[in-house]
Amino acid sequence: MGDKPISFRDADGNFVSAADVWNEKKLEELFNRLNPNRALRLARTKKDNSSQ
Repeated sequence: MGDKPISFRDADGNFVSAADVWNEKKLEELFNRLNPNRALRLARTKKDNSSQ
């Protein structure tokens, strides 16, 4: 398992690392849910960068 810290157990009772559970897509969804303005800011920044 390497250097990943064990964070919790899954439904089967096996130890699961947070690094295995929190992938990029799930983190993006969490950040956007916790901060709704983040998605708007990222879209605005992307638009500004593409127009330059």
